Amino acid sequence: MNTSRSPAERHARISEIAHSIWESEGRPAGQETRHWLMAEKLVLAEERHASQQNGDKKKAQK
Repeated sequence: MNTSRSPAERHARISEIAHSIWESEGRPAGQETRHWLMAEKLVLAEERHASQQNGDKKKAQK
């Protein structure tokens, strides 16, 4: 299973999460950069987790 994202897929996922953060905070103005950076960190964590799980599955198959 390939869990890597293309740059366009990663950008779309970050945008989706940043939008959710913005909405969850009551749609405040002027927080775009903070929301984007928070979303980037979350996407990176998702990708690391998926990569780690794939590595664990490959080790178990050996």
